[in-house]
Amino acid sequence: MSPTSAPADTAALFERTATHDHAPDAPMSESETRRIADTIAMIPPGVERALDVGCGPGKLLHRLPVERAYGTDLGRVGLRHVRRPVARSSILELPFADGSMDLVTCCEVLEHLDPADLPRAAAELYRVAGKHVLITVPNREQLLMQSHRCPQCDVVFHLYGHRQSMTEDTFRGLFPAEARLTFGYSWRVRPYVPALLALRTKGLGAWKYSPHTFCPSCGNEAFTDPLTTARGWLAWKACGALNHIVHPLRRKWNWLLLRVDKPGA
Repeated sequence: MSPTSAPADTAALFERTATHDHAPDAPMSESETRRIADTIAMIPPGVERALDVGCGPGKLLHRLPVERAYGTDLGRVGLRHVRRPVARSSILELPFADGSMDLVTCCEVLEHLDPADLPRAAAELYRVAGKHVLITVPNREQLLMQSHRCPQCDVVFHLYGHRQSMTEDTFRGLFPAEARLTFGYSWRVRPYVPALLALRTKGLGAWKYSPHTFCPSCGNEAFTDPLTTARGWLAWKACGALNHIVHPLRRKWNWLLLRVDKPGA
């Protein structure tokens, strides 16, 4: 499923949804805490300078065990919370010299890009990194789980602007052949049976909802929580119960981690 039929400005979306408008030391969920810990565990020794691309309010940036760490993000809201040096920029054109950072991190960012922009973004990360690139993305994300349909223009869109579902294969061929790729995973979740998910959302209208929901295509803000209706609540619960029977265990990894080591690193 394409999350939307119209391009969305992800930075503008975050400005409106308050996703990044909070202190970096605000309480995090257990899953996010684990993801950040697993990310940091993949950092090799000897890293003295690091750049966090798409740093937001600095959740990872402030926890990097690196003496000199910098951040960059296209959105303005998150940057005002960061307590380490930052610059506002696009991942497609980073204002840093070739090889100027031992480590470049890019966590929960690439899934927001148009697939056509992914090679350029990967090239920028690799260019700035002197030794390592460390990436995390949702693993095999079922985009429909976090999507809503606009009642005005009928566009189906991802609440957080995700544009693609990513796997290990997404990254093979993105980096030079001489680079070494090391994959890891974090936090197990229960997958959703695709047919049940389609029934719950497209068939019964029990879409994912957020108080900040707005349509990136037509700008509509008139959304209601499907779970406030008896039909929506029953659809959500019934489909969830059936899915639990099919998938009683949390077997799917929620996040994919990738470290790219440059030759000689």
